[in-house]
Amino acid sequence: MFFRRKRERFRENLVTVLEVPRDLACRETIVTLTGNKHAVVENYRNLLKFTKEEIIINTYSGKLTILGQRLEIPWYTAEEMTITGCISRIISDI
Repeated sequence: MFFRRKRERFRENLVTVLEVPRDLACRETIVTLTGNKHAVVENYRNLLKFTKEEIIINTYSGKLTILGQRLEIPWYTAEEMTITGCISRIISDI
């Protein structure tokens, strides 16, 4: 546990000194929501569950759950995915 905290502090200091965006340096997940019909998720690990009503994404810091109706993933890469449908809730389990 001690080394993990030390590594996190080192990473934080490095981000500050080098002026690197925090999301890139620390692999933080970014969710961009446009209305309730479109979401873009960046910096994720993998997809754990995908149904028309629920999408569970494994991120570097925990799980991200997107609930709704008629959910689809029309486009994705290893770093980014687009989710469409009627999004009712986004739950972050960090």
